[in-house]
Amino acid sequence: MRHRFTTLIGLLVALALVGAACGDSDSVDTDTFGLVSSGTLTVCTDSPYPPMEFEDADGNFTGFDIELMRAIADDLGLETRVINSGFDPITSGLAMESGECDIAAASITITDEREENIDFSDQYFSGDQSLLIKSDGGMDTLASFAGEKLGVQTGTTGEIYANENAPDADIISYEGPGDLIVALAAGEVDGVLQDIVVNGDAAFNDDGLTIAEIYPTNEFYGLAVQEDGKETLLTAVNASLAKLRDDGTYDDIFNDFFK
Repeated sequence: MRHRFTTLIGLLVALALVGAACGDSDSVDTDTFGLVSSGTLTVCTDSPYPPMEFEDADGNFTGFDIELMRAIADDLGLETRVINSGFDPITSGLAMESGECDIAAASITITDEREENIDFSDQYFSGDQSLLIKSDGGMDTLASFAGEKLGVQTGTTGEIYANENAPDADIISYEGPGDLIVALAAGEVDGVLQDIVVNGDAAFNDDGLTIAEIYPTNEFYGLAVQEDGKETLLTAVNASLAKLRDDGTYDDIFNDFFK
């Protein structure tokens, strides 16, 4: 299961990075970024969402998104501070507009609706949707969920996909992805529809869970900044992303969480 999941994610990530612009993040004047705290890149996230963002045994934030942000900040000559702000304040832009953080990394799918509130970096990861069920569950297709309980995370593209493609299911929304896994284990829902990254991680760590279906949706994650006024920061972040891909740092971070 892990090998198949990792191979799939690797292919999706490769596709996400094709055609991304190259850049040079050297000699950046960070004083032009308008940072919340001088010398520090303050990052909002929505944790836990393993393996993308979560707290380790010592209570420190880590995960693919977080370590990628640390690498970007380091490339820009900045320290990193991570704040667990929640998903809605990020996608609405309020977390950045209020000065809580400079940028958000929370496995945020780039959508036209969200681009009305926030500006996105270049795409850096692919996040197709998937259906997670118990390994001994009887319903293994989305079509079989008519009248059955299907868990989704509030305000996500998974929720949108479920409403559009499983209208006859009893769709139940939860605040966090971890809540979905707990609900599935407790029998509160019969399946979970959300990004393949987090469902795949749950299936790998629990033999009692399995990915029943994957739904290609051409979704890609982006880092988010306040809409308008943060062009200098966004340009520098995109240049760092390109540099980290070119020098192998991106692959090193990927292999730490998907191997």
